[in-house]
Amino acid sequence: MRTFSIVIGTLAIVATLVPASADAQSSDINLRPGLTDQQFEALTSDLGAILRFRQLGDNAALGRGNVDVSLQFANARLGDSTRSWSLSFPRVVARVGVNDRVDIGAWGGVNADSNYGLVGVDTKIALLRQGPARPVSLSVRPSVTSLVGPSDLWVGNASVDLSVSRAFGALAPYAGIATTSSLGVEWSKDVDLDPVVDEGSLAYAGLSYRWRSLVVSADVEKGDLVTYGFRIGTRF
Repeated sequence: MRTFSIVIGTLAIVATLVPASADAQSSDINLRPGLTDQQFEALTSDLGAILRFRQLGDNAALGRGNVDVSLQFANARLGDSTRSWSLSFPRVVARVGVNDRVDIGAWGGVNADSNYGLVGVDTKIALLRQGPARPVSLSVRPSVTSLVGPSDLWVGNASVDLSVSRAFGALAPYAGIATTSSLGVEWSKDVDLDPVVDEGSLAYAGLSYRWRSLVVSADVEKGDLVTYGFRIGTRF
């Protein structure tokens, strides 16, 4: 119980010390007049990459009835100065074990200083579990996330991950690949753009550390954008 209290206190402190980035705080997501099809496609691609429900952890299943709650942070290195903001506000992630091989999760977050947020769900299915006869854990993980808030556009992302991990005591390095698809739809009176679908693939690698109830993970993803993620949470 003491460890659980320490973790919850840590989460609260981190949430206050890691606000949205300065660019994100000062910018709502709105479509400007004169936006071209190519610019809307680039916007959909960037938003989809950052909306993606990241794994940020190893492949070990939680087990029936066990729960993982965490704060997740992600940022992107955008390659175009015209798109210099990023969705870097904290997300709350909760995951529960359905059985020994399946976990389901949900996440969400709102940037209180702007007009956007996100919600999403995922399912992690263990294909192989590390043990005496198997040196690694292997899982597949479908996920969907939706942008919420802006009145003139909607962007959603769907991904399917295949990842592998190997636990060495408290440390568990992991790596994976994913196919990802993002859909952008505009409802603005100022532009008339067709819906956009952006598809691609990415790879990622990271490291997870567990001490009692505390779980910390960090990774980097490389697709159309390079994105970095960090997670701190508790498992019970």
